Amino acid sequence: MLKKLRHIGVMMEDLERALQRFKEFGFPCKEVIENKEMGIQVAFLPIGESAMEFIHHTKSLKEDDPMERVVRGQKGIINHLCFEVDDLEASIRDFKRSGAILVEGCPRPGAHGRIAFFYPETTEGVLIELCEL
Repeated sequence: MLKKLRHIGVMMEDLERALQRFKEFGFPCKEVIENKEMGIQVAFLPIGESAMEFIHHTKSLKEDDPMERVVRGQKGIINHLCFEVDDLEASIRDFKRSGAILVEGCPRPGAHGRIAFFYPETTEGVLIELCEL
């Protein structure tokens, strides 16, 4: 069952510049996580119970990783919507029953908890992430 919109993921070319600019707009950054293995930095800017997640890639795309290829291949400034769930496995089953196709390599650990992405061509063009804390 979907609990809430956890975050909206946004790709950023220059993370430091984006964080400074959004701080000026009144959006303080509460956390920055760097995952050297995945080659990403993610910053979280909370808004009530949700957040904006700024994503910055620090290394080249790994073509052999389906999740990375799908996530980084999503066009547009807003990259994905992340929904928090109580039971990731049950939610995956529900999405699959409705025709959504899970990206290979999911579920996997994320910045917070376990995550799973679905191919956007099976979710009306929206890249959806589910997160279980």
